Amino acid sequence: MWSRFKSSFVADINIITHDKKLLARSLAPFILIILLKFVFPPLSVFIFSRTGFPLDKYYSLIAITFVSIIPILPGIVYAFILLGEKDLHIQHIIEVTQTGRRKFLMLRMMIPAFISFVLIMITILLAKPVPTEGWLRTLFAAFLLSIQSTFVFLFISTLAENKITGLALSRLYWIFLITVPLGLMLHHPWNYFAFFSPLYWIAWTWIVPSPVESLIYGSIAVILTSGSIIIFFRHLVRKHTS
Repeated sequence: MWSRFKSSFVADINIITHDKKLLARSLAPFILIILLKFVFPPLSVFIFSRTGFPLDKYYSLIAITFVSIIPILPGIVYAFILLGEKDLHIQHIIEVTQTGRRKFLMLRMMIPAFISFVLIMITILLAKPVPTEGWLRTLFAAFLLSIQSTFVFLFISTLAENKITGLALSRLYWIFLITVPLGLMLHHPWNYFAFFSPLYWIAWTWIVPSPVESLIYGSIAVILTSGSIIIFFRHLVRKHTS
């Protein structure tokens, strides 16, 4: 399993480095880290000196929103690799059994989630979006966010037929992202409109003081995400076996 993961990852890196758009999306998380670590502090000081507005009070809200962007990007990149039919393994899986195709697609689901988890943890270490929370809560939130990358990958790979429709579908996912800042700022009953988004529940999982509530909110995020992943994965397997 590890050898397959490694060979697939190396092949993917080769594809990404030869595609400027995929490379830009892959490097975008590091731009987010730079913004949070080096741009936000002097910007908040500048705004406060000019207007008196305490932007730093909203750091966690902004940082959580930025971190929530990260899992979207590897999901899009890997979906575009699959849609572009440039992946070196695709021609191979067409020739093998349905079981082989299923295992291949499961591997493709795991890689963007793994990359997302690493990038999210790097961002958390450097930017500290929620400094008041311990490592257990942070790891839980990072795991929940990373599996969103799998959802994005399946959502685009299943419903899109090419990169053009894939790009249009990827933009729809930003609706989920909007629920993070809006859901955290809005009060009842307006925050009900954000209940459909796993990112909304993950954000609350990360910041809510009560460990019990955090576990409940995280469970809701898992249910929403895993249910969608199962449905889209079944359709993706049919798409690649028909």
